[in-house]
Amino acid sequence: MPHRDEIISYLDNYLCIRDFKDYGPQGLQVEGKENVQKIVTGVSASVQLFEQAAKAGADMVIVHHGVLWDRENHVLKGGFKKRVKTLLENDITLLAYHLSLDKHPELGNNALAAQKLGLENVEEFGEVGVKGDMSPITIKELRGKIRLVFHFEPLIFAFGPEEIEHIGLCSGAAEREISLAIDEGLDAYITGEVSEPIMHLAKEGHIHFIAAGHYATERLGIRALGKHLGEKFNIDVEFIDIVNPV
Repeated sequence: MPHRDEIISYLDNYLCIRDFKDYGPQGLQVEGKENVQKIVTGVSASVQLFEQAAKAGADMVIVHHGVLWDRENHVLKGGFKKRVKTLLENDITLLAYHLSLDKHPELGNNALAAQKLGLENVEEFGEVGVKGDMSPITIKELRGKIRLVFHFEPLIFAFGPEEIEHIGLCSGAAEREISLAIDEGLDAYITGEVSEPIMHLAKEGHIHFIAAGHYATERLGIRALGKHLGEKFNIDVEFIDIVNPV
């Protein structure tokens, strides 16, 4: 069975975490047992995820959203205490990969979404997003594609052209990148979340804005990463889907 540190070293290099200035420590966040027989993956750290991972016999949990963030209180109390306590009591290692997993060219949330949506001529967009082209499509047809890819009913501000060809995409809470999408002349911009000012920005910028769910748009990468690790290390990997409607 693989050693904990072997997996950590591989992932840190494969996901190029040193290339990113992130909002918290990436890679190892909680150290568990040395040898790993089973890995559980999930989008976001939570007591529920960690308890289910422990019941599943996991030695390691890998998430997109970890337990340590620079802007949060690190006092061990409440839910934060229970999350850490669950990991320590079960000797489970926790790894977290945030922006590096959004941007990865093969297993990244945005690269995979672009591929599944059928985008061509894909290029970088903003810090971790992508943009690309497709044959002319209506907003109704694009909504259908988004439902199939993300399994989520999107919120759409349909203020763009009747025929959509140029699309920007950035998973998670990247609604403010709509300004860049407008500047670059895109027809539509897809992200996870939406905030109050966005509707008027879309309307005034003559662009379609699509909020396809923060959780939903960041499920692709962590699932693909787990599959990759299972094949790479010949190890049991299980994705636990704790759906968040946001």
